[in-house]
Amino acid sequence: MLLNDLDYFVTLAEEGTFTKASQKKYVSQPSITNALQRLEKELGETLIIRQRGTRSVVLTEAGQILYKHSKQILRETEIIKSDISNQQKIWLGVPPIIGATIFSAIMRRLGTDEIDAIHMVESGSSDMYELLDKDRVDMGFVGSLTPERSKQYDSTYITKSSYVVALPVDHPLATRDYLSFEDLRGERFISVGDAFTQHQVLVDQLRRYDMHDEIDNMYITNELMTEQGLIAAGNGVGIMIKLAVAGRRDIAMVPLRDPIDFYIYLIQKRDHQLSDFENITKQKMVEAINDLNF
Repeated sequence: MLLNDLDYFVTLAEEGTFTKASQKKYVSQPSITNALQRLEKELGETLIIRQRGTRSVVLTEAGQILYKHSKQILRETEIIKSDISNQQKIWLGVPPIIGATIFSAIMRRLGTDEIDAIHMVESGSSDMYELLDKDRVDMGFVGSLTPERSKQYDSTYITKSSYVVALPVDHPLATRDYLSFEDLRGERFISVGDAFTQHQVLVDQLRRYDMHDEIDNMYITNELMTEQGLIAAGNGVGIMIKLAVAGRRDIAMVPLRDPIDFYIYLIQKRDHQLSDFENITKQKMVEAINDLNF
């Protein structure tokens, strides 16, 4: 059983079509087909079913078993190559809000070897689970509205931060002790995109209070710093976790009357094996987290 054949099979399973698989691996479609045929001949099982009327494929039961084990084999192979070549790399998922707050503090406590080995993959928390499930990151920081209790992941709790209303410091509501969404009716909201949990929290609350005009008039940016800058300049208001704006003097923070908490974790898949170096670096990050006072 050839490693390349397993690699092509995994790519086919994840991409869903021979065309996309060949494009992903930069090979011809016959190369993918030949790899599949060799595996099916060697195992004596049909591994995929071509769906009628489309070019997509689905895995048979045997195909699902092979896919699961192939992922583990390919991951082990990468660890072996890394250990032999001494090229230590850690693919670490970091949402922008966490990267700008917690992770920057953690990095100051790591050694040069660990810092050089970390390759950051920036993505919102809502996309991080997919990156973990597809082994595109070794571990990742995630934010969640509920405590992480999934048996699929090993989770290290970091901290909890409440959502606040972020306003220009001279806004008439900036001196209030608490604000509800009813108090914000008619305001122009500024938000990051839907890849961020923060955006979904805002939209869900606006829908809850039938504030559809506010949803339609919302200004969207993909950059957290742009969002904060627009709010500070008086262009609108936003909803953010307190941790994200705690250091800014040009933005006022007012707690929500009905609190919404944001839980932050460092997680990895239970079946994703880390190298010795990765485990040591993870432990150092956890120790750094425990030393920090958020």
